[in-house]
Amino acid sequence: MPVQSSLFETAPDPAGASSTPPTDARLVAARLHGLLHELRLLNEEFPVIVEGRHDVDALRRLGLKGAILTLHCGRTVAAFAEQLTRRFPAVILLLDWDRRGRQLHTQLTRQLETDWEEYHYIRQELITLCKSTISAVEELPALLAASARPTEPASPRKTTTGRQPTP
Repeated sequence: MPVQSSLFETAPDPAGASSTPPTDARLVAARLHGLLHELRLLNEEFPVIVEGRHDVDALRRLGLKGAILTLHCGRTVAAFAEQLTRRFPAVILLLDWDRRGRQLHTQLTRQLETDWEEYHYIRQELITLCKSTISAVEELPALLAASARPTEPASPRKTTTGRQPTP
């Protein structure tokens, strides 16, 4: 099923993300907002798996209302994966894209069955859009807040006499 919204082009493969991030800041912000809207909708049905408490807090600030589970909860990755497979038909893995997050993502996906990567494109798209700016889920609210701030037009320069300069 291709990803479609007014903010996204139809993706030919929902498991893959575009390999080239857009350069226009407004387009990046629009794609991020669209992706987070989709994540909010999916989270109503499926839990999101994150690394820690700060990631949970960040996703709550972004409006996710469904289950958000932390990988760092005192169990091994294998035990955590086993619990997930028993409790849920699918999950959304949203681990950070720094070195440790990539390692944990690899370990967890190896433990889970292959069909659990149905929503892998969400993490991949976030990485594509944000990797030059942030590397952790907990940094998303600040990034979105910064992108939402209106850009103030440059105020006209004043001369030392208080008059506007002539063009």
